Amino acid sequence: MPRSAVRRLVALSLPLSAAWTGCTYLDQRLADLHDAFVYRWHGDALGVGADAKVGPLALTVGGWYADTPGWGKDTWWQRPGYTMTNHGTGVPFTTLGPLGYGQSWSRLFATGTSGNHPAEPNAYDDVTSWLLLTDTFDLDDNYPFRLTPGQRVVDLFGVEVGVAPLFWDVHVGFNAAEFVDFVLGLVLIDVFGDDGVPRPPTVPFVAAPETDRRRR
Repeated sequence: MPRSAVRRLVALSLPLSAAWTGCTYLDQRLADLHDAFVYRWHGDALGVGADAKVGPLALTVGGWYADTPGWGKDTWWQRPGYTMTNHGTGVPFTTLGPLGYGQSWSRLFATGTSGNHPAEPNAYDDVTSWLLLTDTFDLDDNYPFRLTPGQRVVDLFGVEVGVAPLFWDVHVGFNAAEFVDFVLGLVLIDVFGDDGVPRPPTVPFVAAPETDRRRR
């Protein structure tokens, strides 16, 4: 191949390579920023409750249920989609588990739980806090999302609040450690080694409601 042709090929490939690198960089920064936030919305929830988590401290009061999946993220490290968290209960309801549902007597010390709607065949009910301490390390071995040890530590740097005022539920949160990862990523420092790692959808997968499938 003549040298002039090689030079032309190199000249053409440089802008394409720069554009590809720029797109990858932007995608990774947006993914890092998205990891710093968690959010869920249920438009048909029924109940009255509130929950809050500040670092290792967490508490839920009251309770709510929803018949259909909500929308958003169940953990910091997901793509948005239909959520698994379709109910939330706290004091005093968590203490009724052993009496009303035959759950372990350790549930007397639970101060917050969440999970799927109990009427569903594959329902789960995960303790989110024991005696006001968040259950980051899954003491009841019922966590539906298999997080790495590093992700469990990072979760201790999150602040979350939620409210269910009778007919709907909303939950939002911000994670300081993941935001630091985003800021350092601007200068190509990948603290958590997650650049280029695809974020999973909600796990286990929840199918879209029947009305949405018909719409498509």
